[in-house]
Amino acid sequence: GNPGNWVTNADYRPRWIRENLTGSARFTLSIDAGGKVTNCTITRSTGHAELDAATCQLVTKRARFDAARDGNGKPVAGSYSNSVNWNIPE
Repeated sequence: GNPGNWVTNADYRPRWIRENLTGSARFTLSIDAGGKVTNCTITRSTGHAELDAATCQLVTKRARFDAARDGNGKPVAGSYSNSVNWNIPE
């Protein structure tokens, strides 16, 4: 799936908006040989535990990958890094 669809404005909680919680959460995902996310680590925090936790919860649930392949075409585990920018919806 498209990484831009893993976290959307609809995921922003009303309390987070009221409290003006924003920031960029950098993360790394561990992906098994079948393409399933097995772990999420925040590598740069938003400064807000709620947003960091939501980032990992949502991308772990929504991210889908084709398995990585070794030189012989055999599926292998891999990793993926990206970030989520939490900006208050207009």
